Amino acid sequence: MQQPRLVHWIMLMLLSIFWGFAFYLIAVGLRSFPPLTLVNLRLAVGALTLYLFMRWQGHSLPVEGGWWIRFGLLSLLGNLVPFSLISWAQTHIDSAQAGLLMALMPISTLVLAHFFVPGDVLTPRKVSGVMLGLAGVAVLIGGDALRGIGGGEVLAQSAVLVATLAYAVNAVYTKTLPPIETVVVATGTLIIGTLMLLPFSLYLERPWLLAPELTPMLATVALGVLSTGVATWIYFRVVSDCGPAFLSIINYIIPAIAFAAGVVLLGEQAAPSQFLGLIAICLGIALTQNRTRYPVVVTDETR
Repeated sequence: MQQPRLVHWIMLMLLSIFWGFAFYLIAVGLRSFPPLTLVNLRLAVGALTLYLFMRWQGHSLPVEGGWWIRFGLLSLLGNLVPFSLISWAQTHIDSAQAGLLMALMPISTLVLAHFFVPGDVLTPRKVSGVMLGLAGVAVLIGGDALRGIGGGEVLAQSAVLVATLAYAVNAVYTKTLPPIETVVVATGTLIIGTLMLLPFSLYLERPWLLAPELTPMLATVALGVLSTGVATWIYFRVVSDCGPAFLSIINYIIPAIAFAAGVVLLGEQAAPSQFLGLIAICLGIALTQNRTRYPVVVTDETR
């Protein structure tokens, strides 16, 4: 595991943008496609995108059955379970509350990584950074989301927490995989996810009866290419290089980007407390990063 470099921070920002923009694309896509069909399409388009990129790079999918079992587990934890739970939960709670609950992912990831990822040790400094970042997200989102926690929609809130835990387990499990090209594992995960969901979407929603409009179709293609295909490749690359704890801070970055975009691009008003929340997020992220640098091991491939 290596210390995050500038390229990793850039990839993390791109991943935040792609995943943050996905909410808008999903809303547009749902105008013509029911939920399971939309998820199936985004997985299929993402899989095709990465497959073409993988073949262009000269790689191929593994034939060993063990790898496809791993791909299935990765897709279940990283795509099918959280996508379904969060989509259902947001029919009962608003996105602000869901975003606040998702911000609990870093602490779950830190605890799991402490036990299962060598060198990713849980320290008081990291815990302090996570809690400071979580507080910053709460301030940025607003008090209404906090007041609704534990109310009448506790089942929906629990669904988001389970989705958060699934993401955390998936990130830690990714780091324990045997050596493999990042684009191969990303492609295989999306392919198996597409096949796993296909019978359910065909049986429950009968997509062949749909008459989709052009704008939702284009939104779904963008959702598949950017927010699913490219984003999945970045996800596995970041976890493989820097570990799951570094990847988990994305749950702080997405609310910060949404806040900055609203102020800069849309001219929205921002309270002074929100700027304090933004500062808390930045300080929290800084505290979660290791001070020590990992030694670089030179191999024949890196010479």
